[in-house]
Amino acid sequence: MAFRYNYAVVCRIPDSFKEKGQRITANQTIDVEKAREEYRNFLDTLRKCEVNIVELQEDESYPDCAFVEDCAVVIGGTALICRPGLASRQGEVAEIRKVIRQELRLKIAEIEDADATLDGGDVLFTGKEIFVGIGHHTNLKGANAVAEAFPEYVVTSIKIEGALHLKNLITVAGKQVLAVGSSISARKAYDQMRQSPNFNYKALKLDSDTAANMLYINGRLIHRTRDEIGEISYSVLDEKITYAKHKCSIKEIEKGLGSLSSLVILIAKHRAPKNIVSTVTNDDTCPFAWL
Repeated sequence: MAFRYNYAVVCRIPDSFKEKGQRITANQTIDVEKAREEYRNFLDTLRKCEVNIVELQEDESYPDCAFVEDCAVVIGGTALICRPGLASRQGEVAEIRKVIRQELRLKIAEIEDADATLDGGDVLFTGKEIFVGIGHHTNLKGANAVAEAFPEYVVTSIKIEGALHLKNLITVAGKQVLAVGSSISARKAYDQMRQSPNFNYKALKLDSDTAANMLYINGRLIHRTRDEIGEISYSVLDEKITYAKHKCSIKEIEKGLGSLSSLVILIAKHRAPKNIVSTVTNDDTCPFAWL
């Protein structure tokens, strides 16, 4: 069933993550230890949603390695390995591919077109169809790769502007429910989605784009804190969402252009894999651990 997951692939935050703030703006500083505390709290929140955590070792060569969502799109038993739009990030997919193939043992689909680019953050699966945002990091050929990997679903490409990814504007907030941000970019993206012949969703309209980025997992909703999304959006969530909610702060991680959805690849795997490491180790030769 859609949105029923039992595994979550994540990656630790490297020391080099602090370089992100320096690249984004000369005045931005990132407290890596505070970001790691937020990351650990995020893992605790995922556990509350009853998923097994597969944690990858951080790689100092890739400051963005914690944003695993951009490396793979997993729907059902198939994992499409992405080709991130930033060439500097394309090396991140190797470890993701290895874990998904060897440990989770899903079917792997690769992007064949050398000109295609695809960030997982631009792929929105609603449970019955797929929307792909065409923008800074994903092109039409990348969207075509999604259609080839998941032929059982209708795939619709929409143009996005003024946002890093589609999921920075719109995410799934429940069965047949889409959380929609307040910006012009979010409204334009939503209007394009409404043109789909399969469109039959309720819109949870929020007061900011930040509020619209959330995770719907096993009947629960993970969203940002009141302080981060504002009183109006928080009140909307309290009023409209009747199922279990978990708030999670990522103020420091957000400085590096991170979001809740960017921190995880959610997977439904019904047969338990072999070779499970029960806890995080300090052995640098161990690339991941299951928690």
